[in-house]
Amino acid sequence: MSLDLHTIAAFTLLWATCAPVPVANQLMIMHVALAHGRAQLVPALMGNVLAILAMAAAALAGLAVLLNATPAARLVIGVLGALYLIYFGVRLLLRSRAGQVAAKGDAAPTQASFPKLFALGAVTALSNSQAVMFITSVFAASGILDANLATGLVCLAIMGTMNALWLGTVGVLLTFDAPRRAYMRFRAPVEAIIGTLFAAFGLRLLWRELLPMLS
Repeated sequence: MSLDLHTIAAFTLLWATCAPVPVANQLMIMHVALAHGRAQLVPALMGNVLAILAMAAAALAGLAVLLNATPAARLVIGVLGALYLIYFGVRLLLRSRAGQVAAKGDAAPTQASFPKLFALGAVTALSNSQAVMFITSVFAASGILDANLATGLVCLAIMGTMNALWLGTVGVLLTFDAPRRAYMRFRAPVEAIIGTLFAAFGLRLLWRELLPMLS
């Protein structure tokens, strides 16, 4: 089974412009890098990238068609994802307001379990039910949906690698001394901002999912 190099090249160029777009994924990585440190980026990054690859595989298998054919399932997935983002954002806001953060100058990152961070990365990626539709549109535009299985699998590998490199680079850069010192000095307002953005993305997603029912 030969590879369609033209399709692979087209997808690579197209996905290079898409990888930095999902802001919720970047916010999650920023939070983990600043709050937990470099070592704990690994489980969050693994969960996030594997979840994205799962959605991409589902897109190849035609899940977007299934979701469009079953609006109720799509609505449930979208609402649950939106509520999770809102929950995570509000929790960060409450923690920053309650002062449950390290004292200024305390550069020791807090510890979180591997499963917890893995789940955080995965659920953040899966929170947007429309991501499958977006990935499907990228696959269609680059010709993957009409290519053979081997070409599709290579493109999935490229997608995972590009996402891991992008998010990993963002995370690692934020674990150096200067960003960490700034974060520890202004941790409460930074967590409040990140929490507000998470909640805002969740509310936006919730509104987008519920709007067809209200109109």
